[in-house]
Amino acid sequence: MSDHREQAIPCRPATRADRASVVAALAEAFQHEPAFSWIVPDPAARRRALQRTFRIVFDEDIKAGCLMMTPDAEAVTAWRSPAQMREGTWEAIRTRLPFLLAFGPAIGRAAEVAALIKANLPPEGCWYLHYAGCHSHHRGKGYGGAAIRAGLALADAQGTAAWLETADEGNLAIYRALGFAVEREWQVPGGPKFWGMLRPSQ
Repeated sequence: MSDHREQAIPCRPATRADRASVVAALAEAFQHEPAFSWIVPDPAARRRALQRTFRIVFDEDIKAGCLMMTPDAEAVTAWRSPAQMREGTWEAIRTRLPFLLAFGPAIGRAAEVAALIKANLPPEGCWYLHYAGCHSHHRGKGYGGAAIRAGLALADAQGTAAWLETADEGNLAIYRALGFAVEREWQVPGGPKFWGMLRPSQ
């Protein structure tokens, strides 16, 4: 639910000058996330993989949509526009080697998770909340909700629904409070469970 703290926290689109701080914030936020923890079990290797992964995400999502951030990147959300919700052929080709270098021997698990996420995307175009992360030092202070709401405002301005998936069951209540509802569930064989959530245009 919205509170006065979230309303008082300004957000803005990230620029290329923000790349380092955005990558650092997202990598820290996802260090203990269930899916990445399954893909790369070793914490040190996971830390390196996340840094490389979010450099790729930043470079692609800033072109395919936008990244919204609180003033000092306490929280960041990466959004893909309805037209760019799905990765295009050229993007897949362009990022193949960087992702291989990011995940190394874990690339098989990463590809399995990515394929199931892609298979469960809704057919209609939505603003896609690709990633949402809040630095652990700033959780519970309204930063994450503010960064998500900043992106949802884009969807509402266009009369468009929003979509996300999460492998962290603890996030479900947070997203429900923001207007999302579970639409799909799927299990990675031997790995994490995912929930796909849709929010109609408000």
